[in-house]
Amino acid sequence: MNPAKLNKRITFQVPTSVQDHEGNWIDGYEDNFTVWGSIDGVGSMKNPEVTVAGAAGVKSPKKITIRVNEKLKHNMRVTYKGRFFDVLDFDFAKNSRSYIEIICNEVGIDG
Repeated sequence: MNPAKLNKRITFQVPTSVQDHEGNWIDGYEDNFTVWGSIDGVGSMKNPEVTVAGAAGVKSPKKITIRVNEKLKHNMRVTYKGRFFDVLDFDFAKNSRSYIEIICNEVGIDG
């Protein structure tokens, strides 16, 4: 793996719940750590568009590569320049114990 390809500043977030001023619990995400990485498409899907709560959405599989990080967990999501990716699975990159490849779905809501 060429380290120069890790040219995107990627933030990993964990799910969290906080109380608003009225005492209601609100689910959201909180930044956990930020690293340099790369984002690549994984094949093509015939129909990546889905419907989420009545709004048109897009799910697009991506591969994110980062250096090994002990904080990485399966329940996280990734953000990069306003884009969101749900982590599906991850493992060491081929022929390397220094890099991790993360398979995720890019999830975006149109509208």
